Amino acid sequence: MFARHWLAVTQFCWDAVARPNNWVTLIFCLLLMLLTVMVVAHRRRLLLLLRALFSQRHFSLIQREGNLIEDRNSLVILLFDILTITTGTVMFVTTYIPNALSRLPFIASIGIVFALLLLAYLLKLSTNELYSVLFARKKERVAMNQYKFIFMTDFAIALFPLLLLIQYAHLRFFYYVAAAVFGILFSVWFYRVMKINSNNGSLFQFFLYFCTLEILPWLVVLKILLII
Repeated sequence: MFARHWLAVTQFCWDAVARPNNWVTLIFCLLLMLLTVMVVAHRRRLLLLLRALFSQRHFSLIQREGNLIEDRNSLVILLFDILTITTGTVMFVTTYIPNALSRLPFIASIGIVFALLLLAYLLKLSTNELYSVLFARKKERVAMNQYKFIFMTDFAIALFPLLLLIQYAHLRFFYYVAAAVFGILFSVWFYRVMKINSNNGSLFQFFLYFCTLEILPWLVVLKILLII
């Protein structure tokens, strides 16, 4: 066993381990773990969230359980939502806008985009509070925040298998499928939120809310991505 052999001893290279593809695999494993926890521990709530955007009856069932946003059990779902959307955003930007994140390591890009999306989400919750005070929409505020959470969850769950196909089957066509899914869910969400506000207020107030609190934050995030 101490004789000479043809197996050469190679020096450990961290760069080979820390490649973007390896980081993506680790993130997908983390997302799979979070999804497993969601299915096992919060299966009933998860099924309600998947149906509530399209069914008023299931949305009413969620409302009866209390404020979905303030429930600690929803933190796992929120983490899965933001991390999945973050991964999809970084993969898309790296593919189609490579100069935006070329100066940063892949894991740093994930951290920055995750922080920006989380900040945008928290800002929307706080600005919805301001909107409810200015336009007397305190009753609608909780429903609007819940619809936002439901929209993110539905999109993240639909996006996760598409990202797996894009990454490991190299099928970029599924970016267009993801865009189509986002468009459908966004349209349904927009209709639900508009219906809530149009029942007890003017559509002009809702238009101001939508432009300033829904469109503007994402434009700011996109501008930051293009700058860095």
